[in-house]
Amino acid sequence: MNYRELATTLTNILTLRWSPVAVKLLQPGEEVPDHVYEPSVPLRHCQAITIARRGNSLYMPPSKHACPDGAAIMGLIPMSPKLRSGELYLLFKKLPTLDCARKMIATRQEFDAGTYTATVLAPLEDAGFEPDVVIFTLYPEQLMWLCCAASYSTGERHAFHTSGYNSTCADLTVQVMKNQKMNISFGCYGARAISEISDFEAYVSVPFQQLETLVAALQKLAVKSIPEARRKIYMPPVIDKVSVPGPAGASTVAIRIDADRCTGCGLCEAFCPEAVLQLVAADGQQKASAPAAEKCCACYTCAGQCPQKAIQLTVR
Repeated sequence: MNYRELATTLTNILTLRWSPVAVKLLQPGEEVPDHVYEPSVPLRHCQAITIARRGNSLYMPPSKHACPDGAAIMGLIPMSPKLRSGELYLLFKKLPTLDCARKMIATRQEFDAGTYTATVLAPLEDAGFEPDVVIFTLYPEQLMWLCCAASYSTGERHAFHTSGYNSTCADLTVQVMKNQKMNISFGCYGARAISEISDFEAYVSVPFQQLETLVAALQKLAVKSIPEARRKIYMPPVIDKVSVPGPAGASTVAIRIDADRCTGCGLCEAFCPEAVLQLVAADGQQKASAPAAEKCCACYTCAGQCPQKAIQLTVR
């Protein structure tokens, strides 16, 4: 896929509000890509991401970086002694002691000063360069599906490394470039105070080289898992009188199967986690039955997966 196809597929499957942002750090001597422009005023890296997600392509040498902490973390300039000391974190009341500040600084990922000379950012669909990372601004449900896609081929769970400090520079750019692993961030003081990220959004950064594999996994998830979850197919069809106190004791579940609608496809038997349901022969046809109804936990998987809507549960 080309970049525009990748962006379109991601946007359609995840229903993204914002474009994924392609980010590249330019090495000394590396040419500036075409069709990127210096902003008219200095910006923080977190601000540049929000501007790029809205359709702008940016070239940002050190003089256009408004946050000296972020610029130093990304290896564009030397870190000032005051920032390295952690003093400002105390002045901002973000940490209680210099020991805490120094520990946070020592454990974040950074590039050495002079490793890079500029940052370039663009909406993924417009990127005229190969990104180092692609940064998404997402709602939690969309973030969940990216995590699922990253686990799709391996089954591995994720161990993210993040904090509420230096989010877009350290956690989303430097760390992902160094470790080549997807990482999340909830933003930081600067990102929340100076950019338009909403209270309900978070970030995910993906190594660019892994993006096409991630998209292929999302396409598989979009066949069944994503649309089913978004349709809330396991919600009980009717919930009434839930606030009325009832007698104490275990509830029982009655399982009603409409034999006229049942086609004997066997999905209910296959999906039932408690082996409550099974197919039986009736008038020469296979039909669903519930010989072990007492074991039903009312998870509604059978009702949700039945293509004929032939199963109804009643909890008493």
